[in-house]
Amino acid sequence: MHELANIIKDSGDVLLQLIDDFLDFSKLASGSFSISNDIISVKDIIQSVFRAHQTCQRPEVKLEIDMDDNLPSSAEGDSLRYRQVVQNLLSNATKFTEQGYVRIVARLQKEDQEYFTILTEVIDSGIGVPASGSQTLFTPFTQIDNSTTKRYKGTGLGLSICKSLAERMGGSIGFHPNPEGPGSVFWFTAKLKRCKQLKALEVLQEGLAGLSIPSPVVADPMETLKIVAPDKRLLLAEDNIINRKVMTRMLAGMGFNNVDTAPDGKEAVSKASINNYDLILMDVNMPVQDGLSATKEIRANGLHVPIVAMTANALKGQAESYIAKGMTGYIAKPVDRSLLVKLLLGCLQQNATS
Repeated sequence: MHELANIIKDSGDVLLQLIDDFLDFSKLASGSFSISNDIISVKDIIQSVFRAHQTCQRPEVKLEIDMDDNLPSSAEGDSLRYRQVVQNLLSNATKFTEQGYVRIVARLQKEDQEYFTILTEVIDSGIGVPASGSQTLFTPFTQIDNSTTKRYKGTGLGLSICKSLAERMGGSIGFHPNPEGPGSVFWFTAKLKRCKQLKALEVLQEGLAGLSIPSPVVADPMETLKIVAPDKRLLLAEDNIINRKVMTRMLAGMGFNNVDTAPDGKEAVSKASINNYDLILMDVNMPVQDGLSATKEIRANGLHVPIVAMTANALKGQAESYIAKGMTGYIAKPVDRSLLVKLLLGCLQQNATS
């Protein structure tokens, strides 16, 4: 039974990959594919992909990472698509490498007043690419292994999709043999726009200062919050199910045992109107109704509950914009736990005294 379950899981994984690849290829081919501009950290993306592969890497292959200290801490780009290219190249490298190493290298290739150009390489000591196949690597539905055995699974679309994504991110993609010996080097570049991002702490201080929320002077804010939290009821409005789970667990770790959730702004407005919440964590970009219009509606209903904006739009001026539209505070995604503790404590204490 266990063997049958594994077969079903493997078959499902292959089918899901096929569907994902065909959907991406279809969108790219039709021209309906767009690249978003969020605040991203290249280091964080690569480290995240690296950690995910570490957990399932075979012991015969050493997974290595080498990142340039000059990589920007933040820039404007599409985190999902950047991650997709890194993930695909790393997955290919580990698939075709049975012993030796797979290494991710990220470098700041060049920069100017508007853009950073980031070079990312995935180097492996695997089977390499035969000369006969190097010219068709990035051609759709083409695989190096066309033998009847089909030892390595794949759709033949992954590298073609990576090529299109790299080009849409203002870069390019390529391959050359590993100069250190057997194996390959797959690389891609991406142009990421410079951004004037406020540090999360500065955003927090700015938002709280504008509202005259006193910064708590305590030896350990977390311990203070754990005393306050159990009696508080929170609403978390977040459309991404993974983000909801992560945030719910993070809040539970802070002592909040009574947290409701809403997948969109409309449901958040509905729940806020019938429940007495002590604080609302509101994602800005959500389907059905976004966080800003939901906040406006909540305020129009006469509710003065603290509302904290959560968003990746961490550009200078955004904090003031959200506060001007009725929000109490602001924190950038990915959410920093220590900053969230200070923000929640400040908002709850201010609400208790008002």
